[in-house]
Amino acid sequence: MARFFHSQWPTFGSYKAPDAEKVEASPYYWWWYALTLNDEYAQLCERMGNGAAAQPRGPSARQMRAVYDDFGDVRYDGNRYVAFCQWWRGKVHTGEERGVYLFAEPPHTASVRHITNADAAVAVLEEQDTILVAINVTRQIKHIDGKLERILRKHMGDIKKGRQVRDPKFSQARYSLSKTIQIPTLRKMFSVYAARAAAEAAGGKISNETVAEQVQLEYREREKDEAALTPAQRRRIISAIVSRHMKDAKHMIAAVGEGRFPR
Repeated sequence: MARFFHSQWPTFGSYKAPDAEKVEASPYYWWWYALTLNDEYAQLCERMGNGAAAQPRGPSARQMRAVYDDFGDVRYDGNRYVAFCQWWRGKVHTGEERGVYLFAEPPHTASVRHITNADAAVAVLEEQDTILVAINVTRQIKHIDGKLERILRKHMGDIKKGRQVRDPKFSQARYSLSKTIQIPTLRKMFSVYAARAAAEAAGGKISNETVAEQVQLEYREREKDEAALTPAQRRRIISAIVSRHMKDAKHMIAAVGEGRFPR
C-alpha cells in the first residue's frame, strides 16, 4: 500500500534546479536544514567520513549517532536546495528514497484480508492497527455478523480514524512532527539566525534592529496600540521578536541532532 505524509512533502519543480519556494513549503526541508546548522552533528559527519568507528559515549552522543545512521552526512557545498534534493532522493537500505523512509507513515494494510497460513497470522498479530478473528463458516451469516459487530465495536472504539489519522500527533513515522508547522515562522527564524551567524563569521556585531531590517522582519501591532508607541518602545518590541526567533532557531538546531523537531 502507498505511504503518505502527515505534512507537505517537498516538491522540486526541477531536480537539477529546484524551486526554492516549493522546497521551503515543506517542513521536512527545514528539519534537514536545521540539522546542517548543527555544529556538533557536522563534527560527527567529519569523524564518520574519516572512518571513525569509536563507540559513542553518553546518551546524547548515542542519540546523535542514531540520527546519523538514519540521516547520514548532511554537509554540502553550493546550492542548498540542490543538496536537499539529492539528500531526500538518495536511496537507503530498503530501496526507498531517504525522505520517504524517514518521514512517511507506514504503509496501510488492506482493510480485510483472508489469512491462509501461520506466518501470515503471526505477522497480523504484530500489527498495531489490525485484529485477527477466526470465523466458523458453517454457522449462519446473521450470527457471524452479530459476533463480528460486537468484536469490532470493542476494538475500534478508541481507534483514531478519518481526519484524526492525518493529524501529526498520531504519526507513526520513523521521525515525525509533533504538530502542524507554520512555514512563514520557520522562514523568519532561520533568516534571523543566518543574518546573525553571517555577522559573527565576519567578526562583527549586529544589533537586533539591524537584523530585523536585513531580513525585512515585519512587525504589526493593533493599529491603535502601534500609533501610541514611541520609537524606543517599538525598537524594544522588535528586538524582543528577533531574540525570540534566534532562541527558537538555536533550540531547533540542537533538537534535530537528537532526532526531534520542536515547535
